[in-house]
Amino acid sequence: MTTEPQAPPPSRAWRLLDLVVGLGAWAGALCVTGILVSYSIEVFMRYLLNAPTSWASDFVKYFLCGAVFLAMPQLTREGAHVSVTVFKGKLPARSEALAARLGLLISAAVCLLVGWLALEQTIYNFSRGIDTMSLIAIPKWIVAAPITFGFVVSGLVLLAQVLRLDAASTEAAR
Repeated sequence: MTTEPQAPPPSRAWRLLDLVVGLGAWAGALCVTGILVSYSIEVFMRYLLNAPTSWASDFVKYFLCGAVFLAMPQLTREGAHVSVTVFKGKLPARSEALAARLGLLISAAVCLLVGWLALEQTIYNFSRGIDTMSLIAIPKWIVAAPITFGFVVSGLVLLAQVLRLDAASTEAAR
């Protein structure tokens, strides 16, 4: 039996954020499946029936955008994104912890700002009824919405990581 203090169970807000991140990752995986299906249909139609599709290339681009930005919060949560670790392990522990928090806060601010700008553009595209410029036009807000999701939810994940670091350091100080 362990005598280490147990972390309290995650709050409802943490669980909700984790649920949204997980749903985004699943939606991103569905987009990857959409890419596979679109290209498979294109290859079949082009090389076996000599009748290429007019839509597959465009839909693959849309699915790629969705796959990247819907999965972005999951990668952020797991720390699977690109990071610069020049100072990691070279600073005193307190300075390193402060630098980590500062980096997370700056990253969160940038993500939330870009997410806000993407949201404004998504709303603009929706309210004006703007479509993509392709052979099979679709509403542009559908393509822009995953960008908004990716940046806003990633910003929230980064803020949650700062709060979790603060909670962990408070618990360790006890």
